[in-house]
Amino acid sequence: MSNQYRLVELGNSELLAGLSELIRQGNELTARALAHLVELEERMLHLELGFSSLFSYCVQALGMSEGSAGRRVTAARVCRRFPEAIDRVARGELHLCALCALAPHLQPENAAELFDSCRGKTRRQIEESLAARFPRPDIREQIRRLPVRAQEAVPPNEHVSLPPRASDNSASPAIGPEVPTMPTMPTMPTMPAEVPGSGGPRRARELEPLSAGRFGVHFTADAELRDLIERARALARHQLPTGDLAGLMKLMVARFVQQEEKRRFGIGARPRRARAETETVHSTERGAPPGGVEVSREATEPRKPELRPVTTGKLGRYVPVAVRRETHDRDRGRCAFISADGRRCNARAFLELDHIKPFARSGRPDAVNIRLLCKAHNLLHARNCFGARHLAAKIAANRRLGRTPPSR
Repeated sequence: MSNQYRLVELGNSELLAGLSELIRQGNELTARALAHLVELEERMLHLELGFSSLFSYCVQALGMSEGSAGRRVTAARVCRRFPEAIDRVARGELHLCALCALAPHLQPENAAELFDSCRGKTRRQIEESLAARFPRPDIREQIRRLPVRAQEAVPPNEHVSLPPRASDNSASPAIGPEVPTMPTMPTMPTMPAEVPGSGGPRRARELEPLSAGRFGVHFTADAELRDLIERARALARHQLPTGDLAGLMKLMVARFVQQEEKRRFGIGARPRRARAETETVHSTERGAPPGGVEVSREATEPRKPELRPVTTGKLGRYVPVAVRRETHDRDRGRCAFISADGRRCNARAFLELDHIKPFARSGRPDAVNIRLLCKAHNLLHARNCFGARHLAAKIAANRRLGRTPPSR
């Protein structure tokens, strides 16, 4: 260990004074870090560097933990709305947890008052103060079965176990208000991680690694979802005779992915054949004299109307299925944005079909001009093409009309 971390030779007064000074410097460094995050997001530099969000940049590029990154991103967005909060952080009046707790309640008319009321308070004190000021409805009464440790003997009639299913070690999600009993080790309570941009805590990890290739899945289902799951379990009994819940989830999710990939990107969809390419049949199949003369089905069957996009001489926004399928295969189902230093965005969520040459500038809906971009990089491309003010005006207009901005 380096000598600078060996403090046994320091006297008590020096130790206390040194610690106080480090805390003061830490508060100033935290405020400076928040200011840097505010400016970085304002300039959208994280998008230019190939990250789909500021949270991803903090975790992947800066090496922060998810909880630390979530708190700093949420606090930075508070400081972006209310710049005076940065000075309060530098003076030690507000900490990151305070800004995260205040985030959902801050408005221009109450920001100064809330900042003053939370000065120097702990997270728990702030939560109690906010609960008194912004009361929430009572929680629903319920009784839940808690996990028990495997080594503990459970007295009879203390709890009712779920009926055993077929031997399957895969983790199953808890359905309804009950949590299946499973062996677990006692753990220390932990603070929930912050959701980036939401300003509040989120629940414990929904996917918890248990071993290599196995995960515990945690979620709460309402009555409607529980009934749907039971109906799906009954319908799937021929494929899943044991009614295994993890197998049912895998089956349903796989079919949902297949359906959505087909709908959005044309994966697995049959290519539309032109009328001229209809298969021919021999005239002998229709009772004509033998001779091997081929007659098109089109000539012998009534012609059905074709459903094709209406063309008015202008390019439409419609992207053909074949183009969507080719684009998805080429971009491998992820954002195709590549930063100046060659880093490609790894986002697979909120993907949109983006016109490289914007639709508003006569960009064609073909595979050469269409690519997959995540929503953040799609907005970045729009800003680079049309300018920040024009984009902000368009977004505001669409919000007033209650619709999502179309792809360019």
